[in-house]
Amino acid sequence: MPQLSYIYTLFVSHILESLPFLLLGIIISSGLLVFVDEHELVAKLPRSRILGVIIGSSLGLLLPVGQYGNIPVTRRLLLQGVSIPVCISFLIASPTINPFVILSSWQVLGGQPRLIFLRILGAWLIGIMIGFVFSTYSDKPVALEGETAILETRSTLVRSGTILRPLEGFQPLHRAGNLIYENKEMSGASRTLQQQLYVFVDNLIREFIELGSILMIGAAISTAFQVLLPQAQLLGWGQTPLTQILVMGLLSLVISLNSLWAASFVSPLTTTLLSGSSLVFLLFNSLFNVSSLALLFATIRGKAAIYLIILTTQLILVFAFVLNFYFS
Repeated sequence: MPQLSYIYTLFVSHILESLPFLLLGIIISSGLLVFVDEHELVAKLPRSRILGVIIGSSLGLLLPVGQYGNIPVTRRLLLQGVSIPVCISFLIASPTINPFVILSSWQVLGGQPRLIFLRILGAWLIGIMIGFVFSTYSDKPVALEGETAILETRSTLVRSGTILRPLEGFQPLHRAGNLIYENKEMSGASRTLQQQLYVFVDNLIREFIELGSILMIGAAISTAFQVLLPQAQLLGWGQTPLTQILVMGLLSLVISLNSLWAASFVSPLTTTLLSGSSLVFLLFNSLFNVSSLALLFATIRGKAAIYLIILTTQLILVFAFVLNFYFS
């Protein structure tokens, strides 16, 4: 019974620390869908790749949705027509480059400003570099012709549809599969406030049920890993610069901490870990853990998601190796 109680408490803690940020991201996603004209949004963003990835990597300062809320926001930005470099750099950098994470890092790791600086700089630079890489991705919109012979286009980077079937009746927005993706049927000026609120609440509920259920599955898998893996023994194996990086990378994957709490986990270990090893956990856990990977593969097409994971992992590991072998 004590073991079952521990497992239940661990699972509930994962849910409670992740669902609020996912809900915040879905609220912003629904607001972008209903209250923001996609053409005006795209027109205001820079066309330059350099400025685009810099703005995307810094956008978390204005949209601090965390590592779970950034996924629905990224999907909505892609569906609204925002360029891929901006969206991908936001997806990578926003879990770390936001005021709440920066403040919590300073409160926990205030005695190690170098590590805080490296965490922020590393996330920002990696977001920019991955955004540049994905700027070469040729996103050819797919034309979908429905029964009304209306051509609809969507980004090929995003999975079409959700696990929910569309409601019958009033649907002021066109869809790709079951996924509301672009406002074409009526302009914001001609739509009443009641219609706007209907679409906002309808999309919020759909996205929350879809992504929330996926997040719960990821939290259950992460709980199982935490219970089964001998964490203390793994930490004991990290005696060299290389094994420390590998162990901390594995722990960051299976321990699905929110980016706010990652610094609290690393703080007691900084006296025994090299700076690159600590940084691996801080960067990896903010981007790729079991729960966030489940959300990523549910919203982004598998091939693009795999490329994103491989490239980001390589950059983080190179950053950590350089720190451990040359600067620690």
